[in-house]
Amino acid sequence: GVPSMIYPTGYADISGEKVNLSILGRMYNISEETKAFAEKNNVSLDTKIWIPGALMSYRDVGPMLECVFLVNDLAGGKGHHDGHMKGRDLDSVLGNKMMTWSDAQKKALKSVDSLKKIEVVTKARPAPGSKNLVIPADQLAAVSLSEPGKSVSPRAGVDSGYAAVAKAFPDNVFIVSCDLDASTKLGTAKKYIPANHAFEMSIEEQASALMANGLAMSSDKPQLNVFSTFAAFFEGIAREGFEMWRYQRNLNGVNEGLNVTFHLSHVGACTGRDHFSGWSMDWINLALSYMPYVDRFYAPADARAAFVAVRDLAERYGGHIIGIPRDNLPVLTKEDGKTPLWNTDSKWEALTEYRSSKGAKKAILALGAPAYLAGEAFDILKKAGQAVDVFVVNGLPFAADALSKMFKKYTEGIVTIEDGIIGSRSSGLLGFAGMMASAAYGSGLPLDHLGICDPRIAPSDGHPEVWAHFGLTTDALVAAVKNL
Repeated sequence: GVPSMIYPTGYADISGEKVNLSILGRMYNISEETKAFAEKNNVSLDTKIWIPGALMSYRDVGPMLECVFLVNDLAGGKGHHDGHMKGRDLDSVLGNKMMTWSDAQKKALKSVDSLKKIEVVTKARPAPGSKNLVIPADQLAAVSLSEPGKSVSPRAGVDSGYAAVAKAFPDNVFIVSCDLDASTKLGTAKKYIPANHAFEMSIEEQASALMANGLAMSSDKPQLNVFSTFAAFFEGIAREGFEMWRYQRNLNGVNEGLNVTFHLSHVGACTGRDHFSGWSMDWINLALSYMPYVDRFYAPADARAAFVAVRDLAERYGGHIIGIPRDNLPVLTKEDGKTPLWNTDSKWEALTEYRSSKGAKKAILALGAPAYLAGEAFDILKKAGQAVDVFVVNGLPFAADALSKMFKKYTEGIVTIEDGIIGSRSSGLLGFAGMMASAAYGSGLPLDHLGICDPRIAPSDGHPEVWAHFGLTTDALVAAVKNL
């Protein structure tokens, strides 16, 4: 209910009388200046005009007249985004009629200044991680997830996750979409919420991201505000939504700690038939850039992990980024090959131990979709007598001491793998690889990193073939571990 913008439309008539340049001059007591400027540009003072509702150079008479002439397509018009003083005399500019206070204005200002001062307080939002929307245990128990032995898209877990939250809290869920519910899997959730809680914005990704922020700004009570579209759009036009968390904080704090989720679908090279048009190579770097403003960043590795991530982000107040692969991926299991790594009520954790070997001094950290490759590499290394532990990186941030403990334990080295850009010689390490290298700096710990270095050329094929082109394979992981 608080207006965020008042947009003055201006006017072209006053009480039915059409406005012209002569009237403009009389209105602002600048008749001589207006006449001189009009004559200089051979424009009649009887020329009908529209006076804009807002001028960047208002009160700076010369530039202001240039702006008025510009918007009315008159000779002599110039655009002024903001004022300048190049080659101009300060005293002359400040001494013009429109910059000089009238007696009435001075009196009004003095009257206002004598009034009792008021104090405006911006109430802090709940701290990131505070309790938000927790699905009741009985409803959680009724959710069915993809079973081991199948390869399914993590989007299946997304579908179940958002639907479960919306079913439990229909009045507290708001969804903004851009014609992609069938792909991002937010459609089922929409069925459980009021019609005026679902916003279909066609292809207006930038406006949609800002709308989701606006929904979050409207209340500090528990709710889920989510905007979903392809991750490639978040890297481009929709990035403005992330920037609102950052560059507008110095306004008055009302947008600090927003309770909003940006859902990045089709991350990495794992985009199926969409291929290059849907690629999101920079999604991990994007998330890392906004970590100071985020409660959690989620990068689930299978459909069950995706459900846990969605459930967790709904449970926690704050800003969240979730990156979801498109293609079918194996449902990850424990070493018995039968027991899934995650269930509906599993606690979300940044690191999940996937495989372990007694006395291992080496480890593989797999972020997101390529995690199953790390499992395959473990089996090969185990047969070769090479001890290694494998961890699935479900997202960030890690616990404060997680990496220091890991570096002390795995003294023979760590290999990372991710489906995203990790940089080149010219850029240095980026992505999760860069984060790990920075954390290990000065420790002498052997490291190797698998990721995308040069995405300029790649086959138009399924994700295993594309990954193979970039060196994201089981064999590459095995070789990297052996060569540490």
